[in-house]
Amino acid sequence: MLEKIWYQTLEQLNEALPTAKTMWLDFVSYDREENDTLYLACNSAMTKSNFEKFCLTEASNLINELSGRKIHIVTVISSDESTLSSSDEDSVDEPEDQIKAEDNTKKRKSLLNPVYTFESFIPCESTLFAYNAAKAIAMNPGMTYNPCLIYGGVGLGKTHLLESIGNYVEKENPRKNVVYVTAETFLNDYIQSLTSKNTSQFRIKYRKADILLIDDIHFLEKKIQTQEELFHTFNDLYETSKQIVFTCDRPISELKGFTDRLKSRFTRGLNINLTAPDYETRVAILRKKCEEKGVKIKDSVLDYIAENIKTNVRDLEGSLTTLIAYSSLIKSDITLEIAHEQLKNIISSPMAGEQDISISTIVKEVASYFNIDISDIKGKKRTAIIKDARNTAIYLTRRITQYSTTEIGTYFDRDHSTITHSIDKVEKERKQNSELASSLDTLETSIRSKSR
Repeated sequence: MLEKIWYQTLEQLNEALPTAKTMWLDFVSYDREENDTLYLACNSAMTKSNFEKFCLTEASNLINELSGRKIHIVTVISSDESTLSSSDEDSVDEPEDQIKAEDNTKKRKSLLNPVYTFESFIPCESTLFAYNAAKAIAMNPGMTYNPCLIYGGVGLGKTHLLESIGNYVEKENPRKNVVYVTAETFLNDYIQSLTSKNTSQFRIKYRKADILLIDDIHFLEKKIQTQEELFHTFNDLYETSKQIVFTCDRPISELKGFTDRLKSRFTRGLNINLTAPDYETRVAILRKKCEEKGVKIKDSVLDYIAENIKTNVRDLEGSLTTLIAYSSLIKSDITLEIAHEQLKNIISSPMAGEQDISISTIVKEVASYFNIDISDIKGKKRTAIIKDARNTAIYLTRRITQYSTTEIGTYFDRDHSTITHSIDKVEKERKQNSELASSLDTLETSIRSKSR
């Protein structure tokens, strides 16, 4: 019974006390109970001392109130750490923020991708502001550009910059507690905390962060309860000068299903728009990737890719990976002719009088392939085959044409989030289903050939 009351107490303590005091609760756990005595296990003598100094009185009052009787609290040191050296005992008086940081460093398992660094990011005119702002944040977290939102389409480098901040801080100042998650992970963590009736652990994870990095915040659209929790997390961190950085696939003003007060928090700080890289940067990116992979590809081939793939960095890398894999398998250098052949489903060969591919051309071809009416794809019907056809048409439109997701949404009479979801869904299924990948390639080839 007292175990449940302890968790309730823990939650209320985290809400009522300042972070400087509640930081010690991370390392205190329920041990056992005997009659009216509650035993709490501390991971070290240092924790025991500071818990008793900063939290014991409030904890005792809350437990007595929740249980309806007088409960005696006894703190003990976990058996695996009960033997401390004299230097450990002397460390009780160390600065609290230093001790907290050291403990966090020991137990943190980073989710950051070590590949994403500032050194591996190639800035251009359209991304230089975002690049410099991200570096400034990393070098002085919580002090400049806080909060910060980086937004833009898929594959433009939002995640790269976000994780670069985290990797830089962890390298240069490992005592800082960096928490990096996707918005989907944040949502799942919150749901799990509700299911297990232990929201205090969730709040400990996120509100004890020195730098909180959340990727793809648009994923939380219409998830109001999770937004409410994010709102309070934001306030707690912001008021204690902790750094907050988000990424999103569109400007905050275009987010639907978000509470106004949370949107106001996003716009409180620096908002940066990432756009597609220019030709010179695309070439530089391709050369950098070749260098990283230890391969040599002719400049004419790299120029061909850079000239024809203008959407985002992810598509550039995908094309390059295709050529590198082909070269490795056939044990041959990549020529311009081979590049034309291997990338023909991605890059249409320029021909005299060739016209831009229209969305209506794509929709007509997809409707024919699925044997349904064109009106069904643009309509409101939601049968399985029509949904598949609609998603396919949206995906191929984004892949083949230069239309933005907003423009595609206007044509299909869908909002931005629906268009993005359709594209992501097909892209994910394509990677997992070789038959689907083959069908999409066939459709794309047919559409490109009929547009010439």
